[in-house]
Amino acid sequence: MLLFAAALAWRIYQLVRAPSVANWAVTAAIAGFAAAFLLLLPAISVPLDEVFGRGAARVANNVLLAGGLCSLVIFFLGSAIGPRRRYGRVAAELIPLAAAITLMVVAMGLTPEPLRGMDTTASTVHVSGIATFYLGAGLYLIYGLLACIWWIGRYFRVADRNLRIGLRIGAAGLASMAAGSVLRALYIVIAWVFGPAVRVLLLIAAPLVILGIVAFLCGVTYPGVRARFAALRRRRQHRRQHERLAPLWTVLVEAFPSIELRSAPRRRWERVSSRGIHRAYYRRVIEIRDGLVQLSPYLAADFAELAEADPDAAASALRSALTRHAGGEASDGRAKQVLPAGADDLESDVRPLLALAAAVSGKAA
Repeated sequence: MLLFAAALAWRIYQLVRAPSVANWAVTAAIAGFAAAFLLLLPAISVPLDEVFGRGAARVANNVLLAGGLCSLVIFFLGSAIGPRRRYGRVAAELIPLAAAITLMVVAMGLTPEPLRGMDTTASTVHVSGIATFYLGAGLYLIYGLLACIWWIGRYFRVADRNLRIGLRIGAAGLASMAAGSVLRALYIVIAWVFGPAVRVLLLIAAPLVILGIVAFLCGVTYPGVRARFAALRRRRQHRRQHERLAPLWTVLVEAFPSIELRSAPRRRWERVSSRGIHRAYYRRVIEIRDGLVQLSPYLAADFAELAEADPDAAASALRSALTRHAGGEASDGRAKQVLPAGADDLESDVRPLLALAAAVSGKAA
């Protein structure tokens, strides 16, 4: 239940951030599985049977499992075939779901009332209503699990590396659950048709299903958890780099106060949030670049190369330029390249700035 709760909380968080059809489908699937699991608890199933009649909790449990699995099939087939062909396939997937639910409801209604809701034990598996109920539910589970594995295989071709790892884990979990469901169906068929109840099939099926559920939940949450850890690492990196750039930023702001960007006051939690840390980091980098551009008429033409090749020499040239600027010395008036050319993103600009900031502060980069 802890795994279900963690996975559901994560998917709801993703759904709030991006309420797409795919996120709705996955969230509905996990919610259905979690609710079905809760209905196995006597504290919930017994009152439900008292209100709606004996066997109601068992029907609801299997309907939620089937509905959650159908949502999962819809998610994977939608991811594999794209939105244009999705809606016709979604309608087609509702047909076996409706047939399975109808069969379960009818079978439960035909089961003698004292036996409704009972599990498939050696003494009950020969009852036609019970055998039909669990066989119908099991066959749909087998179909849905195999369909998910099939669509995962199709989607695997276009998924990125991190998502592929999660898909492998999830597919392994679904395969384990499918194997357990097949063994359970064999147990029912053999006992119902031929007589003997081969209990070892259930003893093997149960751990396969449990391990499959755990693996599936791990696979579903793996990409998001990995992305979250990557975001936390990036947040720590930006916070450290923001602090390391402080010496260079300070000397430039003292020389050119106008480079400091103005913004509305922020609450404390906004300053320590991920968004606030990233904003402060990017602002500092931009302000440093603006300051270097304003100081560039006092710098030599090769300052950009010097900052990358010899940060200590670049720091000395920077101090000399700041002194001449503060003394009012005339410059050539031409802005110069202050960072190495060829950088294709902001992070590439930061590396020489960090080295320059360390040299300005007298610390090793």
